[in-house]
Amino acid sequence: MLTQKIRQNGSTDSRIVILLTIWLGLWGLMAVPAAAADTTAPLTIGEIVIQTNDIFSADEVENTNGGLHFLRNGMNALHFNTRHHVVRRELLFHTGDEFDPAQLAESERILRNLGFLNNVRVTAVDTTADGRVKVLVSTREAWTLRTTFSYSLASGGDQRWKVSASEGNFLGHGVTAGAGIGADEDSEYWNVWYRQRRLFKAGFWFGLDYSQRDDGHTRRLIFNRPFYALDDPWGTEFKVWNQEFGQRFYLSNGGPAGLDASDPYRLYALLDYKEVGVEARFQWRASEEKKGRVWRLGGGLDVVDKLFRDDLTSVELSDGRFEDLTWLDQEGQPFARETGIEVNPFLWVHTQGRSWAKARFIRQYGPVEDIATDWTVDLKVGPTGGNVGSTTGYAESRWHGEFWARRWFPVGQGFMVTEVGASGDAGSKLVQTYQYNGVAGWVRRSGDEMSPWITRVFGEYGQGGNLLGSNALILGLDRGLRTLDFDGMAGDHLARWNFEQGKAMPWEVAGLMRVGAAVFYSGGSAWWKDEQRGSDGTRHEAGFGLRFGPTRSANAQIARIDLAWDLNGDGSPVITAITRGFF
Repeated sequence: MLTQKIRQNGSTDSRIVILLTIWLGLWGLMAVPAAAADTTAPLTIGEIVIQTNDIFSADEVENTNGGLHFLRNGMNALHFNTRHHVVRRELLFHTGDEFDPAQLAESERILRNLGFLNNVRVTAVDTTADGRVKVLVSTREAWTLRTTFSYSLASGGDQRWKVSASEGNFLGHGVTAGAGIGADEDSEYWNVWYRQRRLFKAGFWFGLDYSQRDDGHTRRLIFNRPFYALDDPWGTEFKVWNQEFGQRFYLSNGGPAGLDASDPYRLYALLDYKEVGVEARFQWRASEEKKGRVWRLGGGLDVVDKLFRDDLTSVELSDGRFEDLTWLDQEGQPFARETGIEVNPFLWVHTQGRSWAKARFIRQYGPVEDIATDWTVDLKVGPTGGNVGSTTGYAESRWHGEFWARRWFPVGQGFMVTEVGASGDAGSKLVQTYQYNGVAGWVRRSGDEMSPWITRVFGEYGQGGNLLGSNALILGLDRGLRTLDFDGMAGDHLARWNFEQGKAMPWEVAGLMRVGAAVFYSGGSAWWKDEQRGSDGTRHEAGFGLRFGPTRSANAQIARIDLAWDLNGDGSPVITAITRGFF
């Protein structure tokens, strides 16, 4: 009996244990999701710390002597560091917002794009127990007071010089102001300019330009609300201008004014030109926020009044001859087609991706660059004939379109780029016109990250039809060949190419710029379709030179100083300096 009771009690105890185990298990199953829910709760932005560091750090100043110590210490003392509110207003996040790494990365790109900050870092540095993320925004100041003296002497004898002073971050408020004097191939001039980002602490961008020339003037007012970030909901552009100057109007050597259709060099007349215009444009984001490709839709209205010199009976040409150019006013000539008021309402589509890569020594010479690795495309199309109020184009009905696209492709240790642009008018044969050009290139880096070997291969082809002389495709020192004049060849066809092998040095000169050396070969030609030109008209050159990339300056463009030889001519070297373009 006792044994039986014990067995019965044991059975009861076992049932109790089993029931308790089941209950605890069910409680555990319910508790686990609750705990998991706590760990997956969204993180939020906590403290945002802004650090704007001097142009040179304390160690960089203290570890130098003599003139270099004085220079670095003086630059730090004279420069006003960017105000924290200027940095903070560019950030796409605020304390209490949901933490999004993509917004940190885009904010970093926006700050880099300001032009007066270097070594920008926007990073999450800590997370508290309640899920608040501390973010550090660290920047290094760039030297923004620019005093410039430049002088260029082209192989044909044309000269350019300029003396200017500008401040790109006035008193640390992100305002740009400057003034200068100079001369180009055609006239002496003086100019002043002003730029303010986020006028009245809002999103508007304001600019003024004024230039007085011996042969005219330029006055321009710009008032925009740009897309500062990919997901900004809307943006506008507004511009008015008035300009008057002597414009180079290029002519074919195979046309009525030419003497030798096989002459490879440009022929032009300097004609007085006046223009008054207004542009008003608007776009809004049509795609979903933070997801997929960004699409922007909108439209605008451009109105331009264009007036060319009306006395064409005796015009001096670039070769010293005086010619009667009244045939330019005849029906069917681009000169006659373009004179008058042009009205162009249009639809506007813009799209770009969200993929970016960081790199060095691609477009600049050492600083971190943001490379867009998705297609960016821009398209405008609309009527521009007499039916919308134009008097240009003989007031005929016509349509105008503009297209532009670019993409960088990561390839091995470098990047390839493809860029295409096109514009034109559709209508009768009298008003039909088109122009397009494409650039393809490859930049490869090998070796040390900060002292790589750099291979650059680029090519461009362009073509136009029924082009106005002032819209000719130009090949010269400004665009392609160092041994030519600034505009050594011109036409409605252009082809050029360049191969360069360079090496960036592993040091910074005085801590101010990175230096490199390069050897290069370039070739190309520009011509009008009615010129009798064969392969003999192709220009070839080779040479070597230095490359400079400012590391503490707001101007990060590559400066090139080259010694080049014309392989078609007598081989005399030409020294050139230039700071623009891919190649």
